Amino acid sequence: MLQLIESPLVTSAIHKRVQANGVAVEPDGASALTQEWVEGKRKVWFIENQREGADLIEAGVVLKDHAMVAQGLQMFEWGFKHQSKETGGFPESSDPFHSVSIFLVDLERSMLVIQESQQEFKDMEPRVQAMLPQMDAAAHWLLRPEALGPGRASDNPYTHRRWILAAVLGDAGQLTGDKTLTDAAVMFAKDGLALQHEDGTNPERGGFDVSYQMVDAVQGARYYTSLNCKRDAALMAEVRHQLINTCQWEMKHLLPDGSVDPTGSTRILKEKLRSGELKQANYKEIVQAFTYTSMITHDPQYLQVAKKMAASQGW
Repeated sequence: MLQLIESPLVTSAIHKRVQANGVAVEPDGASALTQEWVEGKRKVWFIENQREGADLIEAGVVLKDHAMVAQGLQMFEWGFKHQSKETGGFPESSDPFHSVSIFLVDLERSMLVIQESQQEFKDMEPRVQAMLPQMDAAAHWLLRPEALGPGRASDNPYTHRRWILAAVLGDAGQLTGDKTLTDAAVMFAKDGLALQHEDGTNPERGGFDVSYQMVDAVQGARYYTSLNCKRDAALMAEVRHQLINTCQWEMKHLLPDGSVDPTGSTRILKEKLRSGELKQANYKEIVQAFTYTSMITHDPQYLQVAKKMAASQGW
């Protein structure tokens, strides 16, 4: 995971921008959207609102900014104050299955890069260790029948959610050594692989979406880092093939300046974010997806696409 996020392009286009602009967070670790819920300005709350802690942590690790890492950890620690000790879930969260999976996938990538940078961030390790049992409980909550059944039903139209779950459970298994989690991750990864069309389309709500298409790649890449070369060689080859097909499809939907053409997409410019704003193409994740695919496949063409796309956004 650390190798992926240390990419020079991701560092300059994403991490340094996070360091310069910061994240809207309260002194106690509540995100801006969470704080609005705390103050009664929003009727519903999502545990995923705390996910921006991961951007702070990744940027902080790469740029050796300890204050950013500490602030990012505080955002996740705030979230765990609302976890059920009995089930491991987050009973106050709306859309709980999907929202918990988003919270976890960002928490886990944060934990992994801190652990992989132990010498520099050994002062943060006790905080990571303190959250491991809570993370483990939340990952197992996703597999409880009362969560998994309704969750899979609501996730059905969205291919990208299979890859989020594969990354969640694969990374959780890497952090804990729990085979139950890694086996479940394989199930979701194979489901995602089976859904991809021959032309590389990853179906999304009955069609395609140029932004969500690349969530499959960015989360597939994160899942890939949890696999073992000896044990999982065949599956790793399948995931690499998925990354290539996903990126090749996306490249057919780019405009001359490197930005994405949203025409025909089923979700962006149609649906709203949790904040209420209209969904736009998530260039941060798309740039990461192309960069990570280039690193995993050793094919520089995807990095060139990522650079042009970043330039199209003025990054």
